[in-house]
Amino acid sequence: MVKRIIAAILLLPLAEIVAFILVATLIGTGPALLVVLASTIAGSLVLRAAGRAGLAHFRGTIAGAPDGAAQNLQHGAGGVLTVLAGLLLFVPGFLTSLAGVLLLIGPVRQACNSRFKQWLRRRQPSDPGTLDLKPGEWTQLPDRELSDETRPRRD
Repeated sequence: MVKRIIAAILLLPLAEIVAFILVATLIGTGPALLVVLASTIAGSLVLRAAGRAGLAHFRGTIAGAPDGAAQNLQHGAGGVLTVLAGLLLFVPGFLTSLAGVLLLIGPVRQACNSRFKQWLRRRQPSDPGTLDLKPGEWTQLPDRELSDETRPRRD
């Protein structure tokens, strides 16, 4: 999977050049450059709005509900996807801008969010050897000193 991601990253500039040539052929070079500039400006505006809203949501979550902070932050993946959409719009190119616009559409963003959560569940299988204890169900023991024979050697 890592090889596919690296290949996609390496092929993206070539694909963007081909897309730009095709669009410039259809609408002209000047209008194509204006569209790329407009998407970059739109990306910066989305990043600015998503950044401020995300920071305000984070502050409200932490200040208002310390018990539910983790759950609220977990549900905040839509904000991360909005920032990703802004980044994709900000990067010059038609393909990245198209992906950014698609991520700004609510149902597409929700579908990506649910697919990501499913992928995470598959990647992180539950470990039967791990116990989740509440604070009253455990006590901390003092650290034991290791003898010289059991200490790892540092060469």
